[in-house]
Amino acid sequence: METSGDSETTTTPVSVNDFSITPNPAPGNQTVNLQMELENAGGQEVSNVTATLFGPTFGSSESQQRTWRTSDAGGVDSEYRTMTFGTLTPASDTSPAVPSRDTVTFTSPSLEEGRINSYNFNSRIQYTTETTADTEIQVMSDERYQETETSQTSPSVENSDGPIQIGVQGTTPHVFYDVGTADEEMCFTVINEGEGMPFLVTGNDGVSQGDSGYDVTDSAEDKVRLTVEDVGNVNFESQETGENSANVELIGNEGYHCYDMELSGLGQTTDLEQSTDIPIDVQYGYQEETSTSVTVEGRR
Repeated sequence: METSGDSETTTTPVSVNDFSITPNPAPGNQTVNLQMELENAGGQEVSNVTATLFGPTFGSSESQQRTWRTSDAGGVDSEYRTMTFGTLTPASDTSPAVPSRDTVTFTSPSLEEGRINSYNFNSRIQYTTETTADTEIQVMSDERYQETETSQTSPSVENSDGPIQIGVQGTTPHVFYDVGTADEEMCFTVINEGEGMPFLVTGNDGVSQGDSGYDVTDSAEDKVRLTVEDVGNVNFESQETGENSANVELIGNEGYHCYDMELSGLGQTTDLEQSTDIPIDVQYGYQEETSTSVTVEGRR
């Protein structure tokens, strides 16, 4: 995949500024605060941001005193241990990105005097976003192609920030020989350059957000929604769906999908050549993890 641009693309759009527990060390059977602060570190909006906590044993009732319980020592369900951050907006030319912060209060496990235990808290951060890209294709008549002795090159791609990056296979220019229409094939790669897992949130098999984040099913894992836009006399149809959009499965962090590209009005729209910018869009959810730890001490 060839990528062009003046600045390096950010493939980790969500920055974890803080994930900590206070106090630490914490006394047993006392309330502690777990706080997290997230910030948009890229250039694309990130929405429906949640962080679900897991790792230590959470209690289902007040009687389970050796577990982590709610602030009033009750049972912890998945909604209670899910932090919400809404939409994270990227920085602009006139204002910085604004971090979002959330806190969950737990009651620590009850321990015997003198006993010290360490507990790891993991957080599954989930959000929805998109990666947009542009590629330029050139179309030439055979006469013009021979006249200019133009070389076949790989099309460059301008990607926005995001863990999913887009590439284009094939060469440009596309040469046509007869007036009218021509059918070509254009194939795209989607590559997971982040540290987490993409999942499908639109189209068939897409999952919806609940009170405790996204329940990502097997049919949604490692899939994204790819759309290639028609521009002027250049039209795209997925070889699977017959539409502009298709679900793409990533295997080993890379997916591949081909479109039929129909060029109409050749020889009437232009007798010689044309250049067209093709917008590409990939929509997806993304899931990654981070962790922190706390020491609990049994005290008198």
